[in-house]
Amino acid sequence: MFSTFAVQRLSAGSIYKLFFIGLVTSLGTVGLVLGVLAFFGFDTVSWNGQQVHGFSAILAGIFLGLFLALFFGVILGSACVVGLWLYSKLRPLSLTGKNLNPSCKDAASAASPPNLG
Repeated sequence: MFSTFAVQRLSAGSIYKLFFIGLVTSLGTVGLVLGVLAFFGFDTVSWNGQQVHGFSAILAGIFLGLFLALFFGVILGSACVVGLWLYSKLRPLSLTGKNLNPSCKDAASAASPPNLG
């Protein structure tokens, strides 16, 4: 099911992509939940020191979640890029993942789109 493969170095774009997908999904969802709670009267979203309620709280919650994802993605992604670059100078990185096409042994051909013609 899962196979292990080694890479000498990951590209910075791949690292940022992983960080941003994870952070936008998680913090965007948290922002949406907090916005919905504020819509129903809970004091979960504030803007300029004022509590926000109603439909604008949903929008503000989503915006704040996405802004935090962008902020943390830039800071933590940059730290991870530097750390993995230094690690790549010492040894290859071993990763474990699930193949897109289990019958395919080659990871490059498993990532290619299927021929529909």
